[in-house]
Amino acid sequence: MSAPFGRPPYSTIDNQDIYDEIQLAELHQQGHEHWLGISADQSGDNWGADRLSPFVCTSGDADYTEGGAAKLLGIDDTPVFAGNSYFDIHRILITGVSLDTVYKIRLIWGTGTMNEAIAVDQKTEVMIKFDAANPQQSAGIPFDILMDKIAVGVKMWAQCKNLADLATVSFYIGLHEYAE
Repeated sequence: MSAPFGRPPYSTIDNQDIYDEIQLAELHQQGHEHWLGISADQSGDNWGADRLSPFVCTSGDADYTEGGAAKLLGIDDTPVFAGNSYFDIHRILITGVSLDTVYKIRLIWGTGTMNEAIAVDQKTEVMIKFDAANPQQSAGIPFDILMDKIAVGVKMWAQCKNLADLATVSFYIGLHEYAE
């Protein structure tokens, strides 16, 4: 039976679910953000670091290439803030490109290999256009990233695609972490 004016009865609304979603949205918009660049030594499981050295991806010929992928987060990189159980990459800051053309950047996450994560669609993408000749007109504004909330200790990689082979893009990532 409907309530007056065509609204559903209030008893069908789970107020706790609504409250939980509001809390998550507030935390995402107003929570701590931490920015990472490439670790000085990516041979272990800590690929990202609080450094001013950007990650770099290299494209294949109008395609992604495994060899051009950047290691973003190893299993030891999260949590950044003790006690957090989840994270997401919230933004990306492009600092340079080798060509003045469109790039597609793919962020990938998983517990196995990068190719295994891609096969099960654990990825999100963003398109960028950056002016290499006049970077001061392009740089300085991070792009928002939309992605799932991920358990800490999960690995992340990035790949880029460009119409030209061996085109590069340099960037930093900003992440949010969550207790639940």
